[in-house]
Amino acid sequence: MKKIILFALFALGVTFSSNAQKLGYGFQLGGNISGIREQPEQLYLGTKFGFQLGGFVDYYIAEKIYTKANLIFITKGAHNGATALGLTIYTDINPMYLQLPIVIGYSFNLNKDINFDISFGGYLSLGIAGKSKSEINGNGANDRNVSINYFDETSDAELVYLGNNNRFDSGLRFGAGINVNKLLFISLDYDLGLKNIYNDKNINTYYAKENYTIGLTLGYRFQY
Repeated sequence: MKKIILFALFALGVTFSSNAQKLGYGFQLGGNISGIREQPEQLYLGTKFGFQLGGFVDYYIAEKIYTKANLIFITKGAHNGATALGLTIYTDINPMYLQLPIVIGYSFNLNKDINFDISFGGYLSLGIAGKSKSEINGNGANDRNVSINYFDETSDAELVYLGNNNRFDSGLRFGAGINVNKLLFISLDYDLGLKNIYNDKNINTYYAKENYTIGLTLGYRFQY
């Protein structure tokens, strides 16, 4: 009986050790290009640069199949500069989110040390801060600056499209990257927002906004 118990404990130890090699955690940081799709266009927004950083936990279900959950701080938004009728209008939108992407991925061996990964999943985001502002430069008499918290509600005609945004966002995530020995990695991710983040009750006609982000991050993975 004693030998059986010792053997069982040994087997459990080996099993745990084997599974522990599949479980990892780490950190990542990088930059992104973000934008906001409008329907219909009101601000004619273009893209802007931002950054993201955070941590993750992953688990290799099989040798080449894994699942990963991230928790990241990410800046998103959009920017536009346009000139018309002697006026130059700059619009700058800077929301910040805590974002939880969860994906499942597959690794292709390029050689014994380097893998190419592809992944697919979704994300949930919570807006925590952000400003929207518009700057109008003209002949002096028409110069003015307006700004609002990105998530505040307003019925002000000058601010109605800059504020009135929902804090919650969700969408799909597509990713690809290179990892070295399942430790060091670089990844390219595309987040496609599917939720209308605009609070449509603040205007009389239909208007919608959806986020999108392309992020390039560098990270390191530790094993449990």
